[in-house]
Amino acid sequence: MPKLSIYMLAGVSALTIGLTSASAQDATEIGIPDSEYSLEALIEAAKKEEPITVVDATGKIVSMAENFSKKYGLKATGVKMNGQDQEQIIAREAAANNVRTDVFNMSNLPSVTSQILPQGFGISWLAPDLKDKIPAEYQNPAITSNNPWVFAYNTDVHGETCPVDNLWALTTEDWKGRVAIPDPLLRNETMFWFNQLAAHGETELREAYKAQFGEELKTEEASAAAEWVKRLAQNKPKVTKSDTDVGPIVGAKEEKPPIGFLSAAIFRDAKKDGYGMGICKEMKPWIGQLTPRVAVIAFGTKSPNTAKLFARFMMTEEGMAPQLTDGKISTNTEAKMPEGEASGVAAVIDRLYVNHSETTQDDFAKLQDWQDFWLTNSR
Repeated sequence: MPKLSIYMLAGVSALTIGLTSASAQDATEIGIPDSEYSLEALIEAAKKEEPITVVDATGKIVSMAENFSKKYGLKATGVKMNGQDQEQIIAREAAANNVRTDVFNMSNLPSVTSQILPQGFGISWLAPDLKDKIPAEYQNPAITSNNPWVFAYNTDVHGETCPVDNLWALTTEDWKGRVAIPDPLLRNETMFWFNQLAAHGETELREAYKAQFGEELKTEEASAAAEWVKRLAQNKPKVTKSDTDVGPIVGAKEEKPPIGFLSAAIFRDAKKDGYGMGICKEMKPWIGQLTPRVAVIAFGTKSPNTAKLFARFMMTEEGMAPQLTDGKISTNTEAKMPEGEASGVAAVIDRLYVNHSETTQDDFAKLQDWQDFWLTNSR
């Protein structure tokens, strides 16, 4: 299978990261400086340090840490932790000057660029010997991968064609109570996406509305995105704790199973558990979103070189391999999508919404507004 080059897609330049000067810290402040860097030197320096703890929102971080430990003879312990908890942990440990968690693969890019890096809780570092393999738009901060989140349906009931081909259809009476999503109040990435759609998706959402209902959208809300979010919330979606819970709901053996919003990783679970699930490839304007993951090293880590080595490991095909099988897309141009990846997202990657990073600070600033808006309309 050819290499999956997400960075070559039209519009992907929107992922270029623009950090404030305050957040563009000199990453050589910890561990060996880049002027003395070589992979061999980094490994030797790491051998003198304590074991590290690394976290990610996926359980695959456990096997990634085990693979790292086997490769380098250095102890790393992987811990699954959701994005919001990661933000709290890195902030609290920094405030207490008691860092116990060394490396984070963080999914909330707006929080990283607006809070984590500027306030000095963590740093972003890219190994010098990987700079020719990682496109410039993914280097500062160091984006390890992009995680596809898609709308999915029950293929056992509906066959090869998704019963929904428009985001606005999810707000209609036919789908009332039949959309399963992880609780947006527990997943900041969803709220950031709402703000992205409000800032950059107005035309597409209005065109999709007209295609669905045959008339122009009239709304008292500030944007088409806000109107869509309001209607979705009011349509009584099935709200779950995480997308792990969404998959079985979509795959339920019932006459009218819900549409679900979930990570491509859940297709592996569907295959293992024996229920049919497919991507809503026909969905307009987008079939889902791409969420970038950022490697962040806790600024006060007691093992800075080991932490750097693990951050480098995540930026390689070998290091990211356990997540590539789940549909994650490495930013390393030499990393390949594994054969047999369960979701088939590689074939439709250009239909996913790509974040515009120039407005990530606005995404972060309006997080509470969107949370309040969702809460008000879902009651």
